[in-house]
Amino acid sequence: MATNNASAVQEQQHHDILMIEGMRCGSCAIAVEALLKKQPGVSDAAVNFAADVAMICWDKEKLQLADLQRAVARLGYRLHNTVDPDRSKLQSESVRKHLQRRLAVAVVFGMWSMMPALLIYLAPLGAAEPEVLWPLALASGLFAVPVVLYSGSHFYRVGWRTLIAGAPGLDSLIFLAVFAACIISAWQLASGSYHVYFDAAVMLITFQLIARLLDTSVRRRASEIIRRYLQDVPEQVTLKTSAGTLESRRAKDVETGERIVIRASEQLALDGQIVQGHGQADLSMLTGEHLPQALRPGAELLAGCRLVEGELELVVTASIGQRRIDQLSRSISALLSRKTTLQRLTDRIARILLPVILIAATLAVGLALVQGVPAPEAAARGLAVMIISCPCALSLAIPLVITMGHASMVNRGIVLRDPAALEAAAGVGAIVFDKTGTLTTGEPSVDSITPAGEWSESTLLQLARNILRESPHPVARGLMAEPAQALVLTSDGTRESFAGAGTRWINDESTALAGQASWLRQQGVEVPLTEDTGMSIHIACNRRYAGKIGFQETLRPESLPTIRQLTNQGYTLYLLSGDTRKACLDLAGRLGIPSEQVLSGYSPEQKHSFIENLEKQINAVFVGDGLNDGLALAGARLGIAVGNAASSTGAAAAVYLTESIAMVPATLQLAQRARKLMYQNLFWAVGYNALVIPLAVMGWIQPVIAAIAMSLSSLCVLLNSLRMQRRSEGDPLS
Repeated sequence: MATNNASAVQEQQHHDILMIEGMRCGSCAIAVEALLKKQPGVSDAAVNFAADVAMICWDKEKLQLADLQRAVARLGYRLHNTVDPDRSKLQSESVRKHLQRRLAVAVVFGMWSMMPALLIYLAPLGAAEPEVLWPLALASGLFAVPVVLYSGSHFYRVGWRTLIAGAPGLDSLIFLAVFAACIISAWQLASGSYHVYFDAAVMLITFQLIARLLDTSVRRRASEIIRRYLQDVPEQVTLKTSAGTLESRRAKDVETGERIVIRASEQLALDGQIVQGHGQADLSMLTGEHLPQALRPGAELLAGCRLVEGELELVVTASIGQRRIDQLSRSISALLSRKTTLQRLTDRIARILLPVILIAATLAVGLALVQGVPAPEAAARGLAVMIISCPCALSLAIPLVITMGHASMVNRGIVLRDPAALEAAAGVGAIVFDKTGTLTTGEPSVDSITPAGEWSESTLLQLARNILRESPHPVARGLMAEPAQALVLTSDGTRESFAGAGTRWINDESTALAGQASWLRQQGVEVPLTEDTGMSIHIACNRRYAGKIGFQETLRPESLPTIRQLTNQGYTLYLLSGDTRKACLDLAGRLGIPSEQVLSGYSPEQKHSFIENLEKQINAVFVGDGLNDGLALAGARLGIAVGNAASSTGAAAAVYLTESIAMVPATLQLAQRARKLMYQNLFWAVGYNALVIPLAVMGWIQPVIAAIAMSLSSLCVLLNSLRMQRRSEGDPLS
């Protein structure tokens, strides 16, 4: 009975990934998340600004999607039932331009606002006469108007929304501090005093715009990942109508049950089941198998796979949005939306600081009034507390290290795609490598040539190259890449390919065959007993067996040295692939990876599951190449994509190595250095507030000094972050 109740509850819970339009910063995400969690029937919600998505779990009986959309609309955002990468990309560009315009206004008018303020500060030294101080204060306020009303408007809007949602954050504090600075300054001007704090408000807005622009530039990547993922699949298909005619149609207009045709060298746009035809398909994008697989009626073929040989007719089993590749995209979107340890720590600190700062500001005002201090001066003390304790350094602590780290990595051929990578490498104990395309080139090379009868190695090699001259099969490409002397290739004669079996070449009166041993036997050739592994081809001429050419996967030149270096550094290495057990063990033996740490035949979901389970025991890195690695790359603590990784994979990974896996050790060392600097910045930012808040409460710090101290705090964080680019003597990265 209990099991039935649990099942009923599970059925009522609706899990989905929805898109939120209109978010412009992390505080927006905090506000929306807090609002969603308050809705009746919502058991859990997680909103991520970087991905523009909300992962929501709610009771279908108590709440409908329309109710959620209305609730989110009240905060000024829009909730969509599907994730649209193009819409998210446009929104990302809009946010970036929005911040750039506001920062430009803040810098230009802020500079003019600071100049009169500076003369006022230097007045005791004779920089300005007493009679011009009030006009200078007025000028400072007038120049500050565009900054306060335009550049800072976003902070007020978001700050107010987060206050309403019951999740106030940094924007709420900025809103209150700027509001207080302007009200007190206006009050001082009206009473004839020149002690104004417009410059403090201007500095606060400018510094936060810089921090927000830095943060946005390095974090908003999730929509690009999904967009690239889906771009790897064609948008057009060849549809077979009920009348039997063929016509080109957009993939999104094709429904399940309809029939499509795919020819050699074409890529499939929809999932389907083969109903007619034979062929060989490259499944490496989704399975990792390095050799094309033979296909026949009844087999399933997934979107993203490419047909190497043959022609197939398929019945569509999954339309746009329901394909396997769409499911992978949604899973990756969810994985990328997770917050890292430092992000969660920073959020918690910000949530704690806000009430602490407001209480401290109130205490400062109350203490000043008890001491008999005039109301304007008492209010100025409260303002000083809010300004000096504003967590600018906290908001800059992570983005600055990321920016400096990115520059340092680019110089070494390392492209940082996820800020989380710079904290993920600390304490890494295991490195998991994909096989095909990562440790190998994905194209086999000749391993052995075994001629029979009167044939020699050179004549057998020449015959094989002539037979397979026009074949797109990877084995044929490896054969053509083999260096050979005095071999003359000919395009004479006719060649006929038999998908999944072999190739026949007829030239003059000669007939030559190259393919599997079983196929040669079917053609009447007497072939010695042997195993068809897919890594060898058998050759015959005029029905007489000529010999065999064996192949092996081609190791990248840097693979063996890199594996040895990582092993010597104490990392546990795994080989994880969708390829066959034999292929994986052969490669592992050449690299010195123990057989018990070799995992073969894994699907994308199984790869991700293995990484998750491994990370429960030890922090792990996944290094991969190919669409089938996307889930593992996005879900791993640290995902690294290598040199010729597909655009989708390079985006899904946290780090992209433009050269090769040779930079994996350097990447780990740089990331470890960055994580150390992040923690130092966070320690300084929190320690700074703990030190200066009591001083400001006691009235020992004026608002202008508070603004300068706040700037110096951010400067300290900047200087510490610059150490990310330091190259010390003996640095292995130098």
